[in-house]
Amino acid sequence: MEEAKRFLIFAVFLSAISVFFSQLRSLNKEFLEADSGIRKEDIQQTSSNKSFTEEYLGFCKGLLTFDLGETESGDPVISHIVSRFWPTLHLASFAVLTGTVFAVFLALMSLIPRFGFLGEIFAFLSQLILSTPIFVVSVLLLVLFFLILGWFPPGGYEAGNTAYVILPGFALGSRVFARLFLFASQLAGTEKKSAYVNVLKARGYSENRILFRHILLKVSPVLLILVLLDLSSLLSGAIVVEEIFFFPGIGKSMYHAIRTMDSSLLAALLFYSGMIFYILTRVSEKVRDRLLGWETGAA
Repeated sequence: MEEAKRFLIFAVFLSAISVFFSQLRSLNKEFLEADSGIRKEDIQQTSSNKSFTEEYLGFCKGLLTFDLGETESGDPVISHIVSRFWPTLHLASFAVLTGTVFAVFLALMSLIPRFGFLGEIFAFLSQLILSTPIFVVSVLLLVLFFLILGWFPPGGYEAGNTAYVILPGFALGSRVFARLFLFASQLAGTEKKSAYVNVLKARGYSENRILFRHILLKVSPVLLILVLLDLSSLLSGAIVVEEIFFFPGIGKSMYHAIRTMDSSLLAALLFYSGMIFYILTRVSEKVRDRLLGWETGAA
């Protein structure tokens, strides 16, 4: 009951903020047509003259009836978002999965003495990735793997075809990898020096078992939260990467809605992004608490 109350309060405030910012963005929409030759009177007739209260109540009604109006191009807003959600889910899942697997595996491997050099190499690489703008990484990947090697398509998307998400997925996944590697290395390194691990060593447990089972289980609650936060961020759209690879996802729709001042689409996308972030954040907290409970019970 408490969770439902919290969700309802959040939804009310999020819908109000979404409508406010979308209406604010489209307030002076006539500037888009300033040089088009269209009379100002005609532009004002096509613009919405509704107050914030009317817009907000209409938006709330649309949420309940699953009818949020139409985009500037005449498509139903909900159908448009759904059509962009599946490519975005494909891209986000690929980026998060590849970034997470490589980050956690290499972080744990770097704690094995004979592979200690991996820690320094990938720590430097992670810092370099995080200090490099995402569009630079995207362009480098595009030049190397499309222009030079010709391995992957330069952009676009075909349903179910993973080849189209590899380049944008690597661009987004590189930052997931960098953040997780640094966190996983620090957390796992601290756990390796703990009294708990010393007891496991005294019992004769192998190093691989300690690293890839016990230490991994110890650090997984924190890492899981970071993974789900990255996933929620990518499901909300990656505007820059999607524009570079002309990927038909939520980010590209968000950019289009902002550029064209499409208030209906922008309000719906802002609400969608906020809800995705809220839901995955709450899920991550529940899963973290469950994992911590299992860990405490096992100890």
